[in-house]
Amino acid sequence: MNSLNNTLFAIVKVSLYFLILSGIIALLIIFVVIPRWVRTEEVLVPNIMGRTYYEAVPILDKEGLRPAKKILEASSDAPKGEIIAQDPEANFRIKSYQPVKITVSIGAELAPVPSVIGKSQDAAFDTLEAAGFRRNRVAKVHSETHLQDTVISQTPPEGGGQRRGTPVNLLISLGPAPKSIQLPNFQGQPATDVLVALETAGLNVETEYSSHPKIPKGTIITHKPVGGVILKTGDLVLLEISGQAEDKNIGRLLPFEYYVSEEGDQNLSRHIRIIIIDDSGERVEVDQHYSPDTVINLEQKGVRVFGHTQVVVFENGEKALERIYK
Repeated sequence: MNSLNNTLFAIVKVSLYFLILSGIIALLIIFVVIPRWVRTEEVLVPNIMGRTYYEAVPILDKEGLRPAKKILEASSDAPKGEIIAQDPEANFRIKSYQPVKITVSIGAELAPVPSVIGKSQDAAFDTLEAAGFRRNRVAKVHSETHLQDTVISQTPPEGGGQRRGTPVNLLISLGPAPKSIQLPNFQGQPATDVLVALETAGLNVETEYSSHPKIPKGTIITHKPVGGVILKTGDLVLLEISGQAEDKNIGRLLPFEYYVSEEGDQNLSRHIRIIIIDDSGERVEVDQHYSPDTVINLEQKGVRVFGHTQVVVFENGEKALERIYK
């Protein structure tokens, strides 16, 4: 019985102590904590946007504020380490003891600029947009080495690392500058030589064929305009040739396509050199840079060949392809 009474007395004693302690804590909250909280001065949150974390800390401290323990990070066009967001925002009133949440930039995602050298203007735009870049200014100049409507150069250059969305400027070829040419009299000359001469001069050619009792097959009967007329690059010359259209000595368009290699760095252009050897001799038909996966179409370019033809392609100085046309 005495043991039970002692146990009950101990429980009552502990409960009494707990009630007294709880009362003390309640009194402290009522008379100390709550009044202090009510009386705590509100301050304006300073603007720390664009600052680094280490610059922001003393600015907040001066106002009686502190940064939150957890710093958020996000990809942004802002430089790495720069504050791009804060919560609460600047000029918002808060109690001086409250933390300010900070979001810091980890910098923009960088990507290599793809090569669009040698591509047509439209294809270049598509390639840049697919890689996350955007077209900017386009300038056009005449070029003796680059086909009309193809890219001669770009800024920023191919490769390297640039922020996605960076604008890229393009220089586009207008083709060879127009030149004045006095058309010789080609009557009686071999069509093979005439076609090569006209192509080299940058003139467009159309041919028609006629049987002639006195003029040998494959020879020029007449042409329009006539000899002595002044033409400009790109003008049309109509040749009337003795013989039949299938005559091998009067030339034919070359049905040749070459796909620039995609191996290696996809963002670097390739130096393409195409040599043609036919009955009219040897000549360099293409000698310029092209971006990977570009199609070079010599038939579309209007390249004519004569008789047995050999086409040799060099890519970055190494032979890439050799093809024979009979």
